[in-house]
Amino acid sequence: MNTFTVQPATAETLSDLVALVTDREDAARRLSILRERLAGGQLLLERTLILRSEWGVEGHVLINAIPRIPIIPHLRADVPEAGVVALAHVIREHAEPEQQLLLTDALAPLDAAPLEAAGWVLDSQHVIYETELRAQSYPLDLHAQTVDPDRSGIRGLLEELGQPDLELSQGWTLIALPGGNGSPVALGAVGPGGRPGSASINLIGVLPQGRGQGMGTRLHAHLMALAAQNFGRHDGGTEADNAAMRRIFDKHGSRQMATQLYFIQEH
Repeated sequence: MNTFTVQPATAETLSDLVALVTDREDAARRLSILRERLAGGQLLLERTLILRSEWGVEGHVLINAIPRIPIIPHLRADVPEAGVVALAHVIREHAEPEQQLLLTDALAPLDAAPLEAAGWVLDSQHVIYETELRAQSYPLDLHAQTVDPDRSGIRGLLEELGQPDLELSQGWTLIALPGGNGSPVALGAVGPGGRPGSASINLIGVLPQGRGQGMGTRLHAHLMALAAQNFGRHDGGTEADNAAMRRIFDKHGSRQMATQLYFIQEH
């Protein structure tokens, strides 16, 4: 029977943090980055945990001290449930109270049971997409309008669509589509993504009176067209049960890259 230990990384065990990376060139590159971060004081070893068994490294996790950044463990595909439970317990001890834990199928088995056994609660499931923006063309909508979020009527529309406090970051543009009476009924925003050369889109929503008319698809295509003017790729995602948004991604040539489970801490 396997026994599991969870211990903070040390300068001597940094290589264990890339033990699960199968591409050795990529592993060497990542190890070099970790050493640079450690030397620059950016990597806190006491918040960098390694899960081991008698078979070797079973997983690891870096716990950011910033609560809004989720905790993303990297685990062997065949890690036993008892190992995940052990790591999830220790993560809770180090995590901030409001910090989420994220399982992505690119890095870990999507099994909620071991985390729930350790006091985590499944909160939501998301699917992540990537789109090569130059692989196809997207139509600019002739009726689309660039708007100011603080313009009369737009802030109220943002409130109706569930984002009353929206503030545009640098490089972002807010777009509205009008309904039959000329008043805006749909909003979305586009701007730089989190990776170099990538765009991000916030399809804020469509008011009830504008739904069922393809406005979400039109608005998303317009935002993709704007993104393609400055970026080569779009990274985005939606809730797994949002069938309408998933159809839009499919229509616009997006590829599903990952499925993610988000957990909050049991109180």
